Amino acid sequence: MFEEKIAKQAYEKIDKRRPRWTNEEEVRLTWITALETALDIEIDAERAKQDLSYNNVIIEFKARGLFKGSDKSAKFKEAMQNRLLPYIKTAAARTGIPEDEHIGIAIDGEHICFAQVDDGAITHGHLLPFSPESVGMVIEACRSNYRRAVIAENLLADFGHASAAASAVMQALADCLAGALASTKRTKIKMLFEEWRDLYGQVADLSSEQVQSIDQQLRFKWRGDRLHAMSGRLFVIHTYNSLVIKLLAAEIVSAHELTTTQSPAESFCAVLSPEDLIEQLESQIERGELFSGAGINGFVEEAIFSWHLDAARSKKGGEQLVPALKALIGKLALYRTDRLTRQRDALRDFYQGLVPETMRKSLGEFYTPDWLVELTVSKIKPADWLGPRFLDPTCGSGSFLVEVLRKKRAAAKKAGKTARQTLKLLCEEVWGFDLNPLAVQTARVNFLMEIADLIAEAPGKPIELPVLLADAIYSPAPNPDGADKVVEYKIGSQIAALTIKLPSTLAFDRARLDQVFALMGEHVESDHEYGRVAKALISQSVLSAKEAAEWGAPLKETYDQVLALHRRNWNGIWFRIVRNFFWSATAGTFDAIVGNPPWVRWSKLPEAYRERVKPTCEQYDIFSKTGYHGGNELDISAMITYTTGDKWLAQGGKLAFLVTQTLFQNPSSSGFRNFRVKPKVNLIPLEVEDLKGLKPFADAANKTALALFQKASSKPSYPVPYIVWSPADGEKRNIKPALTLSEVLTKVKRTPMEANPVGDDGSPWAVLPKGRFEEIRQLAVPSEWIEGRKGITVDLNGVYFVPVVDVNEDDRLIQIQTQPNSGKKDIGAARKFWIEPDQLFPLIKGASDFDACYFAPEGSLHTLVPNSGIRRAHFEAADSELAGLPKTKAYFKAYKPLLESRSTWKSRMAAQGAPYQSIYNVGEFTFKPWKVIWAEMSSTFRAAVAGSREVPLVGKRPCVPDHKIFFVAFDDESEAHFLCGLLNSTMVAQYVEAHNVSIQVGDIFKHMRLPKFDVKSAKHREVAELTKVAHRIANSAKREKAVAAVRTAADGLLHDWLATHKAV
Repeated sequence: MFEEKIAKQAYEKIDKRRPRWTNEEEVRLTWITALETALDIEIDAERAKQDLSYNNVIIEFKARGLFKGSDKSAKFKEAMQNRLLPYIKTAAARTGIPEDEHIGIAIDGEHICFAQVDDGAITHGHLLPFSPESVGMVIEACRSNYRRAVIAENLLADFGHASAAASAVMQALADCLAGALASTKRTKIKMLFEEWRDLYGQVADLSSEQVQSIDQQLRFKWRGDRLHAMSGRLFVIHTYNSLVIKLLAAEIVSAHELTTTQSPAESFCAVLSPEDLIEQLESQIERGELFSGAGINGFVEEAIFSWHLDAARSKKGGEQLVPALKALIGKLALYRTDRLTRQRDALRDFYQGLVPETMRKSLGEFYTPDWLVELTVSKIKPADWLGPRFLDPTCGSGSFLVEVLRKKRAAAKKAGKTARQTLKLLCEEVWGFDLNPLAVQTARVNFLMEIADLIAEAPGKPIELPVLLADAIYSPAPNPDGADKVVEYKIGSQIAALTIKLPSTLAFDRARLDQVFALMGEHVESDHEYGRVAKALISQSVLSAKEAAEWGAPLKETYDQVLALHRRNWNGIWFRIVRNFFWSATAGTFDAIVGNPPWVRWSKLPEAYRERVKPTCEQYDIFSKTGYHGGNELDISAMITYTTGDKWLAQGGKLAFLVTQTLFQNPSSSGFRNFRVKPKVNLIPLEVEDLKGLKPFADAANKTALALFQKASSKPSYPVPYIVWSPADGEKRNIKPALTLSEVLTKVKRTPMEANPVGDDGSPWAVLPKGRFEEIRQLAVPSEWIEGRKGITVDLNGVYFVPVVDVNEDDRLIQIQTQPNSGKKDIGAARKFWIEPDQLFPLIKGASDFDACYFAPEGSLHTLVPNSGIRRAHFEAADSELAGLPKTKAYFKAYKPLLESRSTWKSRMAAQGAPYQSIYNVGEFTFKPWKVIWAEMSSTFRAAVAGSREVPLVGKRPCVPDHKIFFVAFDDESEAHFLCGLLNSTMVAQYVEAHNVSIQVGDIFKHMRLPKFDVKSAKHREVAELTKVAHRIANSAKREKAVAAVRTAADGLLHDWLATHKAV
């Protein structure tokens, strides 16, 4: 490692001259020469003022050994009080740089000590022995220039991938992990990795380009099985991130004098031997003794990322990891952690800098910019910030918690609250849950950074930060009818697979459960059987003899499972993890719930987790009943909205979540839009801020909405105020994450609209200008005479959608060519086949084949339609027809394995006896001569009429739409053109676009009624004729005038028709 090498060279250069030192001057000159070489600079040492000054680092040298190894010695005190203190004060006055940003260093050749001036007084750290590590810290101090602030830029520079020290630690961890995974033994490292991977680290399939991009961003390599290349490196990053922030938290606790442990980073880096370093990291950091000693209980409770200790104890890890860790920790010693003034969530930004964007996207991780956090929290509008309890049930790094903490601290200060009073209310009124252990630890550190000064001002008050490892969907709960005496709860993946069974009375009594679990944890560590535990529970008055007897069976079953894990090289920390989950069940209700729940689709969740939470989700009845709209493909943010609103939101409380805007219009979210949590309990939508016109997340193109709900027994009332955001004139859609909310508001337009369901409960919302929905309400009725159809589903475009390349009139055959690039499946190289023309039809491929009132397909693709319907009789007829078409039959047979692997054929058709070449969404409507078509996916709604086109050797045949086209089929040309004219009217386009997701239109007639064509009506005939005229004009400019005439006539007709229906 480059930095380590430089430090070692400097150390060796100094050490070589050390035995010959006889005075201070020799010490000084040797050090200056070594530092000049290490830093590649020239140092001007002004002996009249101080021994050495470089930037804002001031070094005082003394003759070898004058400190006598003690900070109580006279010469040490002289170096601090009489030399460094006045030097720093003078430098500060001369440069204008505050005293507390200078770094003082005292060196006597045997020891090194760092110092700083705060409030006019000088304080110092450990007396560090002369070593490569302590020399490296001096070099790093000179290079850093200032005492480092805890901001993302500094953290990423010192601990991100650009840092050689950081890369060395991650490389060492990666090598140890790869070795453990390659071993045939069931090591602790392997089991922890598998547990983490199954629950948190399932990186979605990545393309080779994405993998290459990740490789370029990461500065450490994966030298193990390529199967684990992505998840293995992510596990390393998470482990590393967790360690860095826990070490940072230790520095914060020490800097605020909350513990007797002084400057832990200095101690870990330069004082301790490798063995002692590992032991101290385990006891003080991973077991949380440093934090509990400071009165902060339960601060570190996860075990998954503690495997770095096992790695460091291994032979390879000891050689590679420990020196790298020491170099890394040395950087932390230079950070200023006594005063924490932050504008942004530095730990969130640090994590985003560590994990490549491609990886985060595949995991569904999108961290909320501060301005959006502020906007979300502002929606709650409490009468007083003191008193209301807040929860972020998926708190991530803790950004929303930090925002609420700051609001409450400001209110407490204004109200004259003492530090002790403020600390108490913050720990009672601001809570966070998350299922990811790294997120929980990060949020706890963020919480600590916000209240560390209060803890220092309220000595002797033990606290526990209410940031829990807990599940917002699946949490422990008593049986609703109170019949069960035992609560059963599953945690962990298939690797740990814990089924916790607890007596109901105990499970929801937090204080007593903590006592039981604490005692059980001690006995697991000692490898005791449950019989000994049962006696201890009674003898130590944790349980009565009667309780121990009645509760013995479930307690023993739970204990035995954790003991078994301990004996497989896990440890008793599982009781602390379980305790968190049950604490969430006793957290009580909250006046406000805020946050940004994960935007992950149901199918992307780990399978084991899906099965575990599915019963909970089903009780809210929010899954779509219609498989054609994705079935269970609901975003889990919708589920979290319901579960948290039910379990933790107080009656009358408010919930403000950032969710995907499609929840309000997507067909698969109909269950969500019922807003019924349980009988007579509803989440009433109060307001929606629609930000999909912007890009608030720098690394995602999500359709963002901020939704505000209130829990009530009444039913939702409409319209709902709906505010649409768009860029201000001259501004871009991208919003820089560093902007404040007030700055963002100057760059956007917020247009007040209103939202109404277009049908019954659960129907999509129409978003229109105020009052407009009421004017066109009569459109919002299911059609009685029109049914929208979806085009054919073939699932193998390259085989079915083909061009005609040659014609054999003598034998009545046509030659087609397969299209390997027209679908996702690999069908091999392009091939030509001669087939009969009987099953060939002109194809309408997509939105590019038509415009408003104009049909002109690009190219000349045809499609094979081998069956006329999707009932058993149609399939039997298809088999008979194909038997008479030997060339076509041979063509399909050439692709039989691929045809039989198609998802739609397997799931919906095979069981009905469908031949393997059959396609879906076919019926008599497919073959009608006139079709009014519109695209399923389009930014603007438009419709056209498609008729028939030539097929070689056959003549004209009706055009057949692909599944990305919806249509209404007609036998009558005028009727088709009449409907097409209405669909292109301003009124209909506005209504359709108002209640459909912009790229997912579908069957518009489920929620729209239009007048039926009346050949006797002159106005109806006028619309039809104008539409026909427009279809005949190829020139787009001229056609636009014709379409405008269609719109005018259609809007007038609809206006009169709506007026008639309103009167009725």
